[in-house]
Amino acid sequence: MPHPLAAHLAPIIDQELSELRLIVARFVASESDPEERQRLRLFGARLGALKTELARHSRVLSSEEMELALTVLLVTQVGLPGASPERPEQEDS
Repeated sequence: MPHPLAAHLAPIIDQELSELRLIVARFVASESDPEERQRLRLFGARLGALKTELARHSRVLSSEEMELALTVLLVTQVGLPGASPERPEQEDS
């Protein structure tokens, strides 16, 4: 199931970055969970990098593919510049 913000942004991802960030801001304002608000803020701050990365690729994603990609990024933050996925600590040998 796609994230509601991903479903909203997927068909309009080509709009101006400022318009997309306003939409993200509305989602942030309506969210009651502090962790989800933070996740949405982080995603909104990285939308520019996402749009730049999308523009680098010649293949245009379908709306469904974009929805899935945005959902994965919203949920995991994997693949976004500046994202630091949690990694298990390694023991010294």
